[in-house]
Amino acid sequence: MYRRKKGTSKKIYIAVVLLVALLVASGALIYAALTTPKPVVPGVHVGDTFTYSLQGQSVLYSLDAVEPEGFSQYNQTDYFKVIITGVNGSTVSLDTEWRFTNGTSITGDQTIDLANGQQTDENGFWAIYASNLNKNDLIRPRGYDGLIVNSTNYETYANSTRIRDCSSIENSFFDTTDPTQSTWRNDIINIYFDQQTGMLDTLTNVQQYNNPQMTLAITWKLVDSSVWQV
Repeated sequence: MYRRKKGTSKKIYIAVVLLVALLVASGALIYAALTTPKPVVPGVHVGDTFTYSLQGQSVLYSLDAVEPEGFSQYNQTDYFKVIITGVNGSTVSLDTEWRFTNGTSITGDQTIDLANGQQTDENGFWAIYASNLNKNDLIRPRGYDGLIVNSTNYETYANSTRIRDCSSIENSFFDTTDPTQSTWRNDIINIYFDQQTGMLDTLTNVQQYNNPQMTLAITWKLVDSSVWQV
């Protein structure tokens, strides 16, 4: 006749409880590792400069279609220059100079948190991101827009080949002054930025209007940098 030893069932129960607790703790650690955003590290340094060419193109499909006021300034641009003036944690400060072919300039300054996209000048330069983002990473890791790196590719420059990240943004807007909500604008932005520095390389913004019907395209292109030879 066999008898179960005293305390055996209790020991088995304790072992099972400890095993479950261990599995739960391990799962929590794995979940935390998967859901915690990567550290947001700027790839630029104080004194870095980036210079862009700007160009605007318009296609007007009807006689009542006209370019928006100020649109011609894109084709009167000599250069648009960005100078990094400060780096503090995930926050980057910069100065900008938009210089025109007639010799005049518009200057500005901007401070932007690369983690969430918050910036001091809502109309200022914003196309700078964290360093070393990869495909499917959030481009603002602690922001709310949910935009990700859609793809990566290689870009060849004067004496180097560098990795670029690409992100696309598409939105539709209705004219609030039109009670029928039949007047709209589609806005498509394709952004290519250097993976190492997080700095804009090329940006194309296409705006499609239905009333009056026209298409506007604005292109930014990096033409010079102190970080690498373009």
